[in-house]
Amino acid sequence: MDILNNAVSKAKEAWDVVSKKTGEAVSVGKQKFDISSLEVKLKKEYEKLGKLYFEMIKDSEPDNEKVAEIVSAIKEKKDEIKDRKAKLNEARNKRICPNCGAAIEEDSVYCNFCGTELIYETTTEE
Repeated sequence: MDILNNAVSKAKEAWDVVSKKTGEAVSVGKQKFDISSLEVKLKKEYEKLGKLYFEMIKDSEPDNEKVAEIVSAIKEKKDEIKDRKAKLNEARNKRICPNCGAAIEEDSVYCNFCGTELIYETTTEE
């Protein structure tokens, strides 16, 4: 009987240690996750600030030379992305909705994403 009580007592002690360690691991994991989430949110806020600033100065000549270089690089990359997306959509037989920018079927009458009526460009062959 004493052996059984001793075994139960040791098992309870082991369970308490495991529970404590598990609780600590969960707490540490939660803190790491929370920190990571906050860092992602912070990065998004920086991005929003940068985009806002870019939109404010994109059509003017920035005073700062470094800012002017970055604005120019952004414009170049945006143009290149637009061109590459057009080529990709052409290869997929898709086109871009002029309202929301979604890739849609070439022969769609309405955008599947925003519902905008699509106007086809007609070409006349002579």
